Amino acid sequence: MSDSGVAVKRGAQLSDNSPDSLLHTCVRYVVREGLDLRPVSLPQEICDLLIHVYRETHVNDSELVSESLQKFLSQFRANNSRVCVAKFADLSIIDETLESFLEEHSKSITHLDVSNCPHLTGQALTHINTALTRIVDTRRLRRTVRVIEEGPCHECRVLYTKHYANGVITTTRDNCTVDENVGLITDDYSLTQAMGIFDDPDFSDFKARKIRELNGIRGYDWRLSDEAMAVECDGVPAVATNRSPISVSECEYYKPSESFSKNMGDNRIKTLEIKTWQPSPLQTLIIGRSAHILPDYIEEDGLDDEEFSSHSHLINPLLTIRKLVIHEWNSIDTSAPYLKYLINSQMKHTLQHLDLSNGSAIDDGSPLEQLQSLKTLILYNCPKLHLAINNIVKITTLRCLDISSTNDRYGHGYKHPNKQLTLIVNSLPELTRLDISGTNLAGPRCEYIPGLVSRNATPFEYLGLYNTANEAAYRRTIPAHSVSGDATEEQILTACEAYIDRVEFLRRTLNDLFHCFRFETNFHNVNRALDIVLLSMSRHLHEKQIQIAASASLFYIVKSDEAKHNFNIKVKRLIITKLLDAMYEHRYDTTMLRNGSLTLIHFKIPTDVIFEYSRLVEILLHIVTNDEDDFIQRLVITLTVPVLYVLCIGIYLLNTLACQVDGDQKTIVGDLGAIDKMLSLIDTRLQRNMCDEVMETAWSTMWNVTDETPVNCERFLNQNGMDYFVSCMTSFPNSAELLRNMMGLLGNVAECEKLRPRLMNAQYIERFVELLDSESDGIEVSYNAAGILSHIASDGEYKWRQILPFDCSRDDMLNRMSAAISRWKINSKRNINYRSFEPILRLLKSSIPSEAQYWAVWALANLTRVYSQKYCPLLKDDRGLEVLEQLVDNESVPHRIKHLSSLTLYQYDLFTKESHLTALENSEDMEIPADFVRQSHR
Repeated sequence: MSDSGVAVKRGAQLSDNSPDSLLHTCVRYVVREGLDLRPVSLPQEICDLLIHVYRETHVNDSELVSESLQKFLSQFRANNSRVCVAKFADLSIIDETLESFLEEHSKSITHLDVSNCPHLTGQALTHINTALTRIVDTRRLRRTVRVIEEGPCHECRVLYTKHYANGVITTTRDNCTVDENVGLITDDYSLTQAMGIFDDPDFSDFKARKIRELNGIRGYDWRLSDEAMAVECDGVPAVATNRSPISVSECEYYKPSESFSKNMGDNRIKTLEIKTWQPSPLQTLIIGRSAHILPDYIEEDGLDDEEFSSHSHLINPLLTIRKLVIHEWNSIDTSAPYLKYLINSQMKHTLQHLDLSNGSAIDDGSPLEQLQSLKTLILYNCPKLHLAINNIVKITTLRCLDISSTNDRYGHGYKHPNKQLTLIVNSLPELTRLDISGTNLAGPRCEYIPGLVSRNATPFEYLGLYNTANEAAYRRTIPAHSVSGDATEEQILTACEAYIDRVEFLRRTLNDLFHCFRFETNFHNVNRALDIVLLSMSRHLHEKQIQIAASASLFYIVKSDEAKHNFNIKVKRLIITKLLDAMYEHRYDTTMLRNGSLTLIHFKIPTDVIFEYSRLVEILLHIVTNDEDDFIQRLVITLTVPVLYVLCIGIYLLNTLACQVDGDQKTIVGDLGAIDKMLSLIDTRLQRNMCDEVMETAWSTMWNVTDETPVNCERFLNQNGMDYFVSCMTSFPNSAELLRNMMGLLGNVAECEKLRPRLMNAQYIERFVELLDSESDGIEVSYNAAGILSHIASDGEYKWRQILPFDCSRDDMLNRMSAAISRWKINSKRNINYRSFEPILRLLKSSIPSEAQYWAVWALANLTRVYSQKYCPLLKDDRGLEVLEQLVDNESVPHRIKHLSSLTLYQYDLFTKESHLTALENSEDMEIPADFVRQSHR
């Protein structure tokens, strides 16, 4: 499914049993049509993909409400449709929805992404910390007990630690560890007893508390005696302690953490700490650009580095997270060492990937030393990193280090760049990927990078040198297999791929890519560039500069030879969709609209764009009526040879779209307000007394959208279109293109019987008759005027007399029309397009005036001669051959009509025999060979 970003095998069918087919079905019915999937059991992989597709479908949907998302997510139940990968980035998820989802899938979620979720609050972090480790299955619970003694000088020592898991209690005392198999224990009291806590006389009061809880009292005021009234957690008074005990199954009440302290005298305090949790499979936590769920300020007092201090760290130490991503966390006290709060005891052993891009300064970075398993450290755009280098290099497990920057104040702060880069490289032996883009670490200008000399024999897999000081990317010796920079096409493409999620870097690299296309004659990897451009447009729809830069490159990609020969319909549709997304999102930016329009005209219109017809028309109508002075009318661009000057890209595209589609699409154009907007353009130009290409194309567009579409013809009349016709004819009587387009449009109106009375106005008839003698644009204006009058005449003399004044002579009109037709050359080239001969054939009925028949049969003879390949087959398909034979055989038909009918039949038969009429196309000869034997077509 290319539209959702999920790859599916082409051969998968909805009727087969393959996972791909199941995914297709689910996407169609669950994501797009909202079918409830709760009665269905689905594989975990399908559930993950459905959430992914839903996100891709709605990521830019500003109208998606939280209730719709909550309804969709609530369908996934742990018992039949469990989820492992929960990607909620950019969605309108709220705290309550996140909490319920995490609780439902706490046993299965391994990946959670809540980046850029604006509706989440600080409660979301609480839900992440608690919901995933909350006990929902007592068979999987874990408990750790620690007893600590604090001396008079506040020194602490751990007396012993006990840990319960899977029926085994492990006791650690004085560095000695003992295991005891006690079997699975499912209730709180029995587990506390089995771990020996009740055996310690110092904790007798704690034992009493547990007995009360066992008897059904969840909490009470410790100031009261045992005989006093207890108090429930919700504040409602409970019965006294002698109430009947509840069953064990009802009192399995596990608190995440408990503590009990007792003053032992001599300023010594003995503390019992208990942690009870259920292991979570969560390995990846991406907070990303939702840093607003983190605290704005951290109290440094009371920080405890020990693992039991759950309030000391932002992330629950009971979560075994391997990948943590937090971006743009800046709203904190800059003097607080926030890494100290972020890195907990569990992360020291499990964290392998840490990304703190665009965050606050990490001071000297000393807490990072504790991360014993860290392989990837990303500190992109973090300030004052030069202060932390000495501690970063102590993380000897690092394989990927990113200290790049787009801010010169951050990136150029290394006072001894050669020494500091050498220190990084020599101290991190496992480093395979290093990004120093935007920094001065490459040192002063020379042929090589001094700090990387030691890696000449062992090149990096990837090295980021984009926008480094002193043009490091241009140096001769660069020890890396892949380099991001701006020196070559390959470096620029690599940079685009590396920084696809970094808006500032990506904007710059896309501009470099555009210059590659614009100024280099041979661009080698068009397909790779296309993938980058489309992905950039997809991921950063709301970033205007990204869309402009990407669409500028897309223009050159689409017009390339690679596109012309190798882009299939699937690729073309993806390009068009992304372009329209960008044009609609930034529809008030003329540069974006220009880029998109210039790119679209390189597609086959309307074939390639028909799947997005309505949306494209809507955007184009917006273009032609928005900022027209600065953009549409005054834009002159040379596209190719032969030279095509585009004064109105949007209206040109709109006109092309309307020209080659059927009635349904033409109706859509009218429904979207095309007639009104074209007349508005015309009105503006009439007020300025200006007839330009926009004026002409506006009439041409209306000509096309009214073709065999009566509803649009009526719209034209209802919006005072005839007044604009008269005004234009009066103001610009010598504009051949304008006259031809106006008369073509009115010819479409005249074909509609119910609308013709609205053309029967003495002023209009006078104009039509006047144009019969026009030689403007060949015969086109005269031809269209005669066509209009022929259709009006076909309604009969009675209607003429009924509507028109007495001094408007019908006979005079018919005579002048007949005289005009007789002057036309039969081989006249035409600028007209008929999709059907039906309106013409209707004029060949016996009741129609012969002058109107004369026009109709002349049209058939002309079109089948000059454009035989198109119109000879159309004549047959519309059953015109039978109509012509009837005219030839009818003795009452005038000779000139019979002759033109015979000529047309002769041309058709000759075309059928020879498949062309080359000899006749340029001939004015209207004689029919004497030996011609007409074939019967009845």
